[in-house]
Amino acid sequence: MQPVGIGLIGIGNIGKEVFSYLRGVKDIRVLRIARRRVNAPAPAAIKKLVTGRAQALIDDPAIDIIVESTGDAERGAQYILDAIDSGKHVVTANKEAIAVRWREIMALARKRGVSVGFEATVGGGMPVVRTVQRHDATDEVQNFAGILNGTCNFILGRMKEYIVRHMDDPQIQKRSLPLEDALAEAQRLGYAEPDPTMDINGFDTKFKVAILANLAFDGYFDPNAIYCEGIWDQDQRILASDFYFLHHQRYLGGKYALKLVGVADRAGSQPTLRVHPALIETAGPLADLAAVDQNFNGITLEGKRLGTQFIKGLGAGPKPTAISVASDVREIAAAVLSSRGTGGTRATAGPPVPSARRGGAPGNFDRVKTRGFIRSVSPDVKGIFAKKLDILARHKVNVQSIVNIKEFVYGRDRYMPDYIEIDPAPDGAVREVLKAFGHLRGVRDPMYFRILEL
Repeated sequence: MQPVGIGLIGIGNIGKEVFSYLRGVKDIRVLRIARRRVNAPAPAAIKKLVTGRAQALIDDPAIDIIVESTGDAERGAQYILDAIDSGKHVVTANKEAIAVRWREIMALARKRGVSVGFEATVGGGMPVVRTVQRHDATDEVQNFAGILNGTCNFILGRMKEYIVRHMDDPQIQKRSLPLEDALAEAQRLGYAEPDPTMDINGFDTKFKVAILANLAFDGYFDPNAIYCEGIWDQDQRILASDFYFLHHQRYLGGKYALKLVGVADRAGSQPTLRVHPALIETAGPLADLAAVDQNFNGITLEGKRLGTQFIKGLGAGPKPTAISVASDVREIAAAVLSSRGTGGTRATAGPPVPSARRGGAPGNFDRVKTRGFIRSVSPDVKGIFAKKLDILARHKVNVQSIVNIKEFVYGRDRYMPDYIEIDPAPDGAVREVLKAFGHLRGVRDPMYFRILEL
């Protein structure tokens, strides 16, 4: 029987790994590769297949499956749509293209009767897309919470390690690892891109939450409507003192792990979707998620009847992503071969395409009550705490406790981080408190660390 023909659009780090995996697979053959720089150095096995025209692959009748791995959201989405429109199956790791153009892609795939493989868009080598699809087919998904960005998880883990290692050192402030140094280490190891913005500002996680929510709640959710905070953006950043407060026995003593999480919760008529740094209890019901370290991903998924399921796997790096791409290719290729054996056509092969029906906006996160700790860095000036307490009272946010971290002191004015524990309050009100703190003279770096509760 004729092998299943594969066309690769894009041959970067992920594309090269995919090519390497597929070369040794029986009944699958990579026929052509499209890349923008045709004359760029490449192994002979790749170079002989290269063309500068992606459309040539889309038009080639011998190619059954297009693997899109450009890494470009707009161009990638157009390649995906063009390939589907030509009657070809598509496999991609392009999370932004899938999340943003979900309705168009899935509607066209259903119309043309072809498959779209996108396991690699979420969780790297972790089979989370298949798990959510299976869960949704037999149950009603209630919520999910995941550590979905291996880059951020590695960075936060390294910052924690430095604090724990030097916990009782009188020079702890000097011994700590700033976020920018942890990021540079992640880049050296290949866990972070040269431009890490999409990772550290939470956007990468936001696109993944959108994809999983579309599957879990059988609809479409615009990624731009998802509440999103990162570990480092224009308004806030994680500080080394945060880990000292979390892990020193004098303060919280390791009760919580700090993670960047993507959360969906079916609390009302529409699920609330959000991305933000969160504190996860290390000995509570989410302990497995709290324990996900290094560049791993993890997700907990709760169904109405099936209960809770937890998955963990490698998240950052081209190899785990390429494995998921290759897995989708092999699944679709097997269906293509089976269809041929029974006299079917290419268009009848492959797994079912998700729903493309119009979805509503996510639930209003402003109204969701959360609790946690508000951190800000303040000068040693009389009356500053009174002003903060007045702001909290005006926004009806109740205070449990206030702690100064005197081991971290900045500048001549002795700026010190303080952490205010608050009772459950509407999240929108807490964010108004942060804005007001930011307007106080000398107060900087206000940030809210929510305790994750599902």
